[in-house]
Amino acid sequence: MDKKIKSHFFNLYCMAIADGNVAPKELEQLYKIGSDYYGVSPEEIQEVVFSTDITLYKPETKEEKIILLYDLALIAWADGGIDEGEKELLEKFAVRFDVSYNQIKTLVEFLLENAKQNVSHEELLKKLSK
Repeated sequence: MDKKIKSHFFNLYCMAIADGNVAPKELEQLYKIGSDYYGVSPEEIQEVVFSTDITLYKPETKEEKIILLYDLALIAWADGGIDEGEKELLEKFAVRFDVSYNQIKTLVEFLLENAKQNVSHEELLKKLSK
């Protein structure tokens, strides 16, 4: 598995544990993101979660930042609600991904609202391009 993808799935797992409880629906969503968008198996994801060889990467393009942040929002919503810790972690990832400070709150709300509706990556990008 590519090092950037490993980093992303490690980050997604961090989101799953952000509220102190990994709900089965969060793991289902993690595996769904893996299979639907990245061609990654549950076994490969489990290997990443338990790996000690993870290098954290920052996405390079605006589109990549949005998609990676959106995947985090999908994990946050997987259990049917947003914990304040999950929202704060999403904001911290936005900071780490160099999202402009004055855009973070608006972007996070947008991503969470779309995650609640479970829109696809393609739909999300179309909405942002308008």
